[in-house]
Amino acid sequence: MKKFDVDVLVVGGGMAGVAAAISSARNGMRTLLIEGQTSLGGLATNGLVTGIVDADGGICKEFLDRMQAIGALYPPTQIDPEKAKYVLEQMVLEAGVKILYSTYAIDAVVEGSVIKEVICWSKSGKIPVSAKIFIDASGDADVAAYAGAPYEVGGVEYGGFNQSTTLCFKLSDIDMRRYNEAMREARERGVALIADLQERAVQNGDLPYFIFPGCLIYNVPGTPEENREVTVTMAHSFYCRCTDVEDLTRQIIEQRQQIIYLEKFFRKYVPGFERCRLSGFASLLGVRDSRRVIGEYILTSEDVVCARKFEDGIARFGSFLNTHHPTSRRLGFKRHIHLKEPKEPAVCRPAQCSAEMHPLGVPGGYEARVRPGEYCEIPYRCLVPLKIDNLLVAGRCISADFDAIAVRIIGPCMSMGQAAGIAAALCVKNGTIPRKLDGRLVRKMMIEQGVPLDKEPDPYYFRWRATVAELKAKGEIDYVVLPPPGDFVVPVPKRT
Repeated sequence: MKKFDVDVLVVGGGMAGVAAAISSARNGMRTLLIEGQTSLGGLATNGLVTGIVDADGGICKEFLDRMQAIGALYPPTQIDPEKAKYVLEQMVLEAGVKILYSTYAIDAVVEGSVIKEVICWSKSGKIPVSAKIFIDASGDADVAAYAGAPYEVGGVEYGGFNQSTTLCFKLSDIDMRRYNEAMREARERGVALIADLQERAVQNGDLPYFIFPGCLIYNVPGTPEENREVTVTMAHSFYCRCTDVEDLTRQIIEQRQQIIYLEKFFRKYVPGFERCRLSGFASLLGVRDSRRVIGEYILTSEDVVCARKFEDGIARFGSFLNTHHPTSRRLGFKRHIHLKEPKEPAVCRPAQCSAEMHPLGVPGGYEARVRPGEYCEIPYRCLVPLKIDNLLVAGRCISADFDAIAVRIIGPCMSMGQAAGIAAALCVKNGTIPRKLDGRLVRKMMIEQGVPLDKEPDPYYFRWRATVAELKAKGEIDYVVLPPPGDFVVPVPKRT
C-alpha cells in the first residue's frame, strides 16, 4: 500500500489549493497536493469560470503574467482555460510540489485535536497521508468534516438550501462586435438584453422556462472578434443541497439540458450568436457554497458591506454581495443584507423587499449594499477552524456566513491559499499550531511575497475597486447591465 509522509498536505487543486501548495513549497515545506480531477485550476479551468476577479498581486498576479506571456490572456484577466491547466501545473511542479491526480480524501484519523493522517483514495487503493499541517482547499470542507471540525451548511433564511449552482459552457463562432452593439442599444433603452430576449423566447415556445436573468460571457483569448469563442455562465439549478450526491447529480443533468436549450436560444435570439455552436460543457459543476467551517473568526455579511479591515487581513474582496438566490429564477441574485440601522460606508435604504426575495419572512430595517469602490479584508482567523489544531482551510469553505461567502471568487481565494501556505510553513518551522500563530505575521509575509495589502488595490486587476464614473471618464470601460434586482453597473475594461 502506498503511503506518504510530508510536512504539508493540500487537499484540492482548485485555485486556492494551487496557491496554497506553491506558497507552502516556496516557504520550504515538503508539500503534497491531491486533486480529484486530472488537471488543476478547479472552477477557473474545469468549471469554465474564466474571469479572474479581484486579482490582488502575489501568486495570482504571477499566474496572470505567465498567461499573458504565452498569449493566453484576454486583458485584463480573462484566461484560456486549457492553457491555464498547463501553466498552473508547471508553477506547482517548479515550486517542488508533488501532485497526485484522480485522488480524493475520504477520511481523517484524529487523535485528540490533531489529525494524524488523511485517508485518500485513488486507482492505487487507499493511501494514508501523514503531515504536520493539513490545508483543506476542497471547497466542501471535506477534511474538516471528516476530522470533526464544526461547520455550517446553507442559509438559515432559506431553510438550509445552498445558493443556486451553475454548469458553465463554451460557445464558438460568435460575432462579438455585433453582440456588443446590441448590448449598448439595450442599455440605452434601459433593457437587460438577455432577460428580455428570454421572456420573448418563453412566450414564443422556444424556451421551456425562464432560466436565469443574466449571464457572464468571457472571451477565450486568441479567437478573433468576428469568430470568437466564449465561456458562458448562465445555466442554473435552484433548491440545491450541495452535499447530497443525488441532488448534485440532479443539478448537473438539469443544467446540461438547459445548455442545449440555451444554444438554440442564443442562435435564434441573441445578436452576434446566429452561427454559434456548443463547443464544450464544463466538467465541474459551479457550486457556490456547501460546508463553511466555523473558525476563530466568522466573516459576516456586515463586515463585507461595511468594508471592514483587520490587523490580520490576508486577502481583499472588492466586489458586490454575490448571493445567487437559492429559490428564485426570476430574481437571480440577492445583493443586499438587512441592518437595524444604516451604517457607513454601506449603501443603505429603508427595506422594500418582496416575499419572493425573502420567502420565509421579509426582514425589516434597512437594506445594505456594498458601496462601489470599497473593499473588505478577510482575516487570517477565518482560515483556522475550531477544535482541530493542525488544520487550515482556504477558498469557499472558510469561516464566513451565508452572504459573506461572496468572498469565494478566484482572486481572494488565491490570496487565501497563499496565506494558508505561509501559515503552514510558519507553524512547522516555529513548532506552533495555526490557532496560536499571530495572523499579523502572516499578513507581513504576504506583503513581502508580493500581495500589496499595504497599498490601495490596482483597479486594472482588482476590477471592482474604481467606480464606474471614474473608469468611464478615463475611457477605460464599456458596460454590462445587471438584471433586476441588481442595482449596479458592472465595469468591463476595454481591450487594449
